[in-house]
Amino acid sequence: MTRKSIRRFIYFILSGIIIVYALYHLWRAFGPNIKTETAHTIKVFDNIDAQAYIIRNENIIENDLSGFLNFKLKNAEKIEKDGVIALVYSSEKEAITDKKIDFIKTELKRLEDLKIFGLEISFNPESVDSRAYLEINDFIKNVNNFEFNKLKKNRDNLLCLLNERQISAGKNLNLNEKINKLNDELCKLNLQKSKDIKKILAQNAGYFLGHTDGYENSFSYNDVLSINAEQIDSLIKNYSANYNNNSAKLVTDSKWFVVCNLKKNDAIKLNLDQYVELFMPLISANKIKAKVVSINQQDKNSVGAVVFECDYIDDNILCIRSEPIKISIAEYSGIYISKDAIHEKLLTRNIVDNETKKGKNEEKNVKGVYVRRGRQVVFREIDIIFSDKDYIICNSDENNANLFSGRTIKEYDEIVVKGRDLYDGKFI
Repeated sequence: MTRKSIRRFIYFILSGIIIVYALYHLWRAFGPNIKTETAHTIKVFDNIDAQAYIIRNENIIENDLSGFLNFKLKNAEKIEKDGVIALVYSSEKEAITDKKIDFIKTELKRLEDLKIFGLEISFNPESVDSRAYLEINDFIKNVNNFEFNKLKKNRDNLLCLLNERQISAGKNLNLNEKINKLNDELCKLNLQKSKDIKKILAQNAGYFLGHTDGYENSFSYNDVLSINAEQIDSLIKNYSANYNNNSAKLVTDSKWFVVCNLKKNDAIKLNLDQYVELFMPLISANKIKAKVVSINQQDKNSVGAVVFECDYIDDNILCIRSEPIKISIAEYSGIYISKDAIHEKLLTRNIVDNETKKGKNEEKNVKGVYVRRGRQVVFREIDIIFSDKDYIICNSDENNANLFSGRTIKEYDEIVVKGRDLYDGKFI
């Protein structure tokens, strides 16, 4: 190959590269260049984060708790007035004896129930398996929801079901022998039981809790509706978890209050007598229904001291005093759209007057998105029902009266989130 031929070949290669480069940029400038996302329906919550303080009507048990105690109640168990809260013994041996008696009585009841099950059983192991499966699911749910106080009951139920499964399979568990043995032991313990046992009775009806935290009287239960922002700040700032297991109390009212301070922009979202849901992520995965009963502000621009009234009671709830919460104001269900996809467009529609039967044009700037229809993009109006930093949720109902054009997007539409020189009817 001559030098002239080599030079021509190099010129040819370079010219080809330049032409390809130019064509690429022409395609980038004038060719189709859009990015779409498929529209999906989602559910979102309008939440407010806050640090809350709990105020209840609590009475510390003032009885002399010296000696050896055996509480007859579980945490969050309800007791009527003059009911037995605890027994006080003069010695540790007497207290242990009484606890053994309670345990044996519980075991006897469980075994008697199993005995009845054995007499009535229809030999259907599948039924027992199904109940055991549900109990295991309940156990897992309680673990995931941090409701560890319910795990003991799950364990006891599973143990009973395992015994029932063995009985239904025909295994002899020698229940009569075990029952007789426990009855003999119970008789011996009853002979050792002291007659001189002091009873602690409930002065009021309420819910029992076997410890105190020292903040039972930190704020008057009867004055909670008039609490202000400074008082709430002081309660939260001065709180320090310090449980005393040598004392106990009764929560004497099923209504309790959650107080918190909210910024002006958050406080205006709430109204008196409005129902919301409170979520305490460190306590439980369940939400608590609450009612807004007070919103106290010095002026319209100040922090709002908000009081929520609740009536749900369980062991976890009775133990908390100050917790971070999420206030779920509203729930929205609609189509998710990125804010990058939103455009404004002037639309025109013709309105016919019912009296004159003449039409007239109306114009309005509306928000909407461009939707891909095959090789074409069309503009569709949207009705925004919730807006966040990066996205919005819009109504997908075409019968929505808020729509100026009467047409909107629907689920699975291809929404254009990126494109140049978009207009209604453009071919791509």
